[in-house]
Amino acid sequence: MPATTRRPDPHTVALLLMTAVTGLVEAASFLGLGHVYTAVMTGNILFLGFGLGGAHVSVVGAGLGLAAFSLGALLGHLINDGLVRRRGELWTPVAVAGVGMLLAVGAVAATGVEKQQDLPSGRALAVLAVMALAMGWRNAIALRIAAPDLPTTVLTRGLTGLLRVHAEMDSRERQAAAVVVMCGGAALGALLLRAGPALPLAAAAAVELASAAVFAVYGGREKHAGPAR
Repeated sequence: MPATTRRPDPHTVALLLMTAVTGLVEAASFLGLGHVYTAVMTGNILFLGFGLGGAHVSVVGAGLGLAAFSLGALLGHLINDGLVRRRGELWTPVAVAGVGMLLAVGAVAATGVEKQQDLPSGRALAVLAVMALAMGWRNAIALRIAAPDLPTTVLTRGLTGLLRVHAEMDSRERQAAAVVVMCGGAALGALLLRAGPALPLAAAAAVELASAAVFAVYGGREKHAGPAR
């Protein structure tokens, strides 16, 4: 019998697109806007500690990123709850599209902002705040979707799961894909950054909206299998 070609699960594709966005966003924020994270909050918490220890890092930028991300997560949970009540499974594409629009606002705000070689300027801080707000909401979405073997922001757990001896093949494939996709998003973001921070942010917005489109076509899905990160 001829071998059958297995089609990728559309929800996996949508989550992988969201994972690529993390690489694009962090390329814009960390490499382009003064070495501040807007999606990976572990980095900002470490930077705050480094700053308290006297290291030359942007304590203001790290603190702003952490605060904006937290606000985005809080508001995101409230918005997601409201969307679930009003739209049922259709909450997912609406919420993901909302994040994409926020990233687009960040891209517009970043237009004309030069790459920050050291600590972020005042305008760069404003862009970082919008980005972190969007990624806080995006992480609230990922948490509600709850795909524990396919994180969209932090790969430490996924990489550890990938190396489990008795991991299921489907799970291992998704975890490996997440590593490759986030690395690819970061590489693309670094290349686009040559034209300024606005371009990788615009690309991130476009990819996030593409993820929303996949969810819209194939339907949202809410699991309760544990945390996504």
